[in-house]
Amino acid sequence: MTPVDDTDVDATVDGQDDSPIVHETRAESGSLISSVTVKNGVPDGETLLYDDQGQLTHRLLYENGVLSGPAEFFLLGKPLMNTNFKNGLQEGEVTFFSNGIKAGVAHFQGGRFEGDFTSVDALGNITRVAKYAAGQQNGECTIYYPDGTIMEQSSYKNNVLDGDLIRYFPNGNIMETSSFENGSQCGFIEKYDMNGKLTSREEV
Repeated sequence: MTPVDDTDVDATVDGQDDSPIVHETRAESGSLISSVTVKNGVPDGETLLYDDQGQLTHRLLYENGVLSGPAEFFLLGKPLMNTNFKNGLQEGEVTFFSNGIKAGVAHFQGGRFEGDFTSVDALGNITRVAKYAAGQQNGECTIYYPDGTIMEQSSYKNNVLDGDLIRYFPNGNIMETSSFENGSQCGFIEKYDMNGKLTSREEV
């Protein structure tokens, strides 16, 4: 989409010269590409961006040229991500969507993942919970069956497996155990049947 028409919509309040102006950009077809609230030459207020079909893709808030406050992102008219910005960086809770359906919740601090990242299925059931610190996966990661029972437990350090990995049968019994160190498998791999009986033990 090539912008061909830029329009400023006067939003002056009480005759103040520094009041905001809404700057609109339109395609040749007349469909809106962007609508940016500008004050003193920089974005200040709501910014809206649209795709080639005229559907909203971004709803952002700026304060003196810097992203600040709630932000919404869309794909083909459906929610993609709801987040928050502080001083231009993502901050606080973020909700992710897949095909418009809630798919996960994470937390940001200073623009980086921090704390739990929880994934859910289309029915809202938790499928995975991972812990992050300073933007990297660190700590326990748990994967769940649809009924909420644990499928797998593992541990990460700086985005790679580090520690024990345990897989479970749907009945709760251990299926397999193994260990990792800095992303590499080590020690023994032990496998069990559904009744909890050890069936094999292999050294890595």
